[in-house]
Amino acid sequence: MSEPTLCSVVVPTYNRSDLLRHTLDSLVRQTLPASRFEVIVVDDGSRDDTAAVAASYEDRLALRYFFHEDDGYRVARARNTGIEHARGEICVLVDSGVLLHSGALRAHLDSHAAHEGPVAVCGYVYCFNEDNEDGAEIQRAIDFADPDGFMAGLTEEGRWLDIREEFYEKYTDDFADLPAPWLVWWTCNVSARTEQLRSTGMFDDAYRSWGAEDIDMSYRLHRDGARFLLNREAAAVHVPHDKSYHANMRSVAGNYRYFASKYGTPIASLVVDHHFFAINDLIRERDLPACADFLAAADREDTAAAGDPPGPVLVFSPHPDDDVIACGGTIARRAAQGARVRVVFSTDGSQSHEAVLGIDRDPTPEELTAVREKEAGAAARVLGLGPDDVTFLGFRDTALAESLPEFRARVLEVLREQQRDGGVAEVYLPHEVRELNADHRLTGETVLDCLAELGLTPRVRKFVVWDEQTEAEFAFVNRNEPGRAPAPGERLVTVPVRDQLPRKRAALAEHRTQVDLYSPAQNRPVVPEVFAARVRGRETEQFWTDGG
Repeated sequence: MSEPTLCSVVVPTYNRSDLLRHTLDSLVRQTLPASRFEVIVVDDGSRDDTAAVAASYEDRLALRYFFHEDDGYRVARARNTGIEHARGEICVLVDSGVLLHSGALRAHLDSHAAHEGPVAVCGYVYCFNEDNEDGAEIQRAIDFADPDGFMAGLTEEGRWLDIREEFYEKYTDDFADLPAPWLVWWTCNVSARTEQLRSTGMFDDAYRSWGAEDIDMSYRLHRDGARFLLNREAAAVHVPHDKSYHANMRSVAGNYRYFASKYGTPIASLVVDHHFFAINDLIRERDLPACADFLAAADREDTAAAGDPPGPVLVFSPHPDDDVIACGGTIARRAAQGARVRVVFSTDGSQSHEAVLGIDRDPTPEELTAVREKEAGAAARVLGLGPDDVTFLGFRDTALAESLPEFRARVLEVLREQQRDGGVAEVYLPHEVRELNADHRLTGETVLDCLAELGLTPRVRKFVVWDEQTEAEFAFVNRNEPGRAPAPGERLVTVPVRDQLPRKRAALAEHRTQVDLYSPAQNRPVVPEVFAARVRGRETEQFWTDGG
């Protein structure tokens, strides 16, 4: 009978066959018998000899190789492929170019065996740098034939130590009880239970550029009860390669913003503008609530504000699908609470293909109008609404500015009808200033003016779909500059929608003209996949309110 596989080593790689060879050489040298671990190399679309290099180790390692076509930066997807196919109880995640100490795998396993509950292990990494500083010198100094001896020498000399040593010295190696220990679980050399990685959703493939996909994963491991620890014996050398600190910081900035909006907590928001090593002190100085406590309080606040039973809700959506993108989880939440939710679509959505992709036939704008109306109705039903809960005003997509008097009259008509039909307790609409897209901004501005004209004072929640990042990803700009500033005292409120995410994702999928390759002429969806992935990933929805 063969011995069970104790751990699976997952190595994503892309056009780095030389670096991969170093990593595989170090795995051949492990004191843990090769029969007790497997190696899963996941190639993210390399054009070099990566496949041949991986195959050359199959006689010495239990190695499996998986290949993905090159769809851009997809390291999260690559790691997920490894985790999905892992046979070991523990997954050790390393990057290609990480030279492991011969005892590293055994040390990772020892850390897990020493704890009854789940742990997330940070291995120690020598020679990691942020801007490839000292790269040439490090490359010359590494003893590839004896990495163990090289690491012992670095320890003795106190040279090229783990860049996180500053963090470890400040908080000690026993940092698990910090409010945010997950900030230093970097996937160049870490491990976690395979089942916990799977049960918490694995890596989020919405991260399509360098950075932050690992702390997103570690954040969820922390929320799921994993205890974080450092094992210095699980050591490795990070072999230098070309990189730019400034380019990486530009890349990761959008990822940090996504992380903050995805989880919607004060602690998560700190990653946007603060160094990781300072965040735990900031949490304590500001007395920020734990993420679970904050979300529980936000849930209670939102439920209380909605009322028991909740009052009628109006959602003003500039286009068919914006309702799902901005507040699909909240719509499903309100419907489940018993509220009557009505969605009003400003425009017909007819120009999505022509404006974004330059396609004006198959489908024509007229065909799109009819199809998108059906899609919006189907999405509304997924969220828990009935056929009478959607209203299409039918103004021309991308050109709402040309019909503002008529649009205003229709909005007043909708609001007066709503008054006669039980009133309105809550209104969701695009932010009248922060939204960049003209149809969005003008929808919000007009609805707010109409509410004021009628003397209606429902609770108003404002969303933002189109910001500069959205414009860049869609490669479409249609602005209308605001004539006002955001209301003083605005605050951002968070609504937890994790329980509603399956419905929200299913509702988004109903908009096939937008998220699929609907036209034969398309080579990309109207809604960029990276944008859609973030919509599917966010566990909270956030809205601006005018104080209170």
